[in-house]
Amino acid sequence: MIIPKLPTIHLDTTLADLYREHSIPGSFVVTMYCVFGGLDLHPSFPREVVWPEDEEPVPYSDDPAEQDRLRKVILGLKPLRRAWGLGNMEVLFFGPNITAKGVRTALSQLDPSQRHIPRFVVLDKGLVSEQLRGMTTRNTVTGEINGTESQKKKLLFWRPQGWMQEHDCLIDPQEAYDINSKKYLVTSGMRTPPSIIIDLQTTDFSSSTSSPSLFHIRPVPFVVKLCRAGCGFGTYLVRNESERASTLTALTTYQRRGVGEVLLSDYVDLAEDLAVHFLIGAPGTAHDRSNPLILGVTIQTLTPGGKWTGGHIDYSAQPCLKDYVRETLRDTTRKLPESFVGWAGIDIVTDKRTKEQFVVDLNARFTGSMPICFMSGHFWERRGLPLAQFAAFEYQAAHADAIYERLDPLVQSGCAVVTATATINGSEGGGDDGTHMADIVWGGRDQGDLARVEREIRGRLGERPRVQLPEVAE
Repeated sequence: MIIPKLPTIHLDTTLADLYREHSIPGSFVVTMYCVFGGLDLHPSFPREVVWPEDEEPVPYSDDPAEQDRLRKVILGLKPLRRAWGLGNMEVLFFGPNITAKGVRTALSQLDPSQRHIPRFVVLDKGLVSEQLRGMTTRNTVTGEINGTESQKKKLLFWRPQGWMQEHDCLIDPQEAYDINSKKYLVTSGMRTPPSIIIDLQTTDFSSSTSSPSLFHIRPVPFVVKLCRAGCGFGTYLVRNESERASTLTALTTYQRRGVGEVLLSDYVDLAEDLAVHFLIGAPGTAHDRSNPLILGVTIQTLTPGGKWTGGHIDYSAQPCLKDYVRETLRDTTRKLPESFVGWAGIDIVTDKRTKEQFVVDLNARFTGSMPICFMSGHFWERRGLPLAQFAAFEYQAAHADAIYERLDPLVQSGCAVVTATATINGSEGGGDDGTHMADIVWGGRDQGDLARVEREIRGRLGERPRVQLPEVAE
């Protein structure tokens, strides 16, 4: 199908530009894929055994059909949406779920100087680890990086994976694994709610009367968190006895899966839930870990149970919000290893009663809200839209690119930007009932306007409601 000519999007900056400006040496090659400890993404991309998560960073199901769909989402849509805003960096995409055509369409909207450089790895041709061996590989005898000086690249990653051990990474994968654990919030001395670490494997869940665990007897409210999980999965708000019962059920499942430790924390009756996205420059530079550069402060969108579903940004409020979180952020980044540089984020909540700020999550990696931090010029300065939001949408069509025709008025006006598309079920062009997903950023004058545009997007796409997955797959 013929795609309407798309308007050019000018980002405020890109990650590549920021890394260069703050003395973080490149060139870089980037992989934006999730880590799964209980699911092979492909025979050539097996499950993670070196640095697995306690809970997968997206909802997980034991249903084979849902697993297949999940593989396509993870191999298709997720890495595309995270690549928006990387700039002049090589980015690894694993085919056949991502095609060169689909990437070209998304990239065509960006100024040529702000486009990332796609590199395709065909999973059907063999193990990921083998295909990537020559890219940044260290010689196992000398420790030297293979290739000429001009060919050497630092590997950047979303989450550490075992195959990365032999590559030259900007951040050591083991260190990344350690500091992204919620246990690090407690052991590093960050301003996190009072918490204790409990060994789940030695906890007795068999009886709530003869030898009750702390989870049985602690007065509500409190919070239980897995140490290694993303997007609020593995976080349980226990505010009543019904939530205690469902949390105990989940914990017994995690115990059977072999999860080692969990955090039990004080409950914070929050007045605000903010995500701070920032950059730490090289040691000794103006924006090292003692003075991180704040790129954006977004407002989190959570379910009543505390699961992350996205967020929005108010560009007009950024100066005030940055001042509001600056000292808590500085206190946090000073607790990070001096070797950590680059993009990261923290979640800050404010206690409704005491007004005290607490850090409830550290994402020492790329953050999901990174793209909207770079779009204030597009929405706010050039179109007078102070708010922007993003979400993933599902739709039925013969082609994934049908979205550009359906959303043409919104896209042409710049009110909405399609940052990624992927086919989830059926083949591209295989019929009118193919299932596709897209990541979309849209702007609005206020909260009501944001909601109106979202309704219009969903209406134009004819989106069908997704089946709600269980909190924890047994």
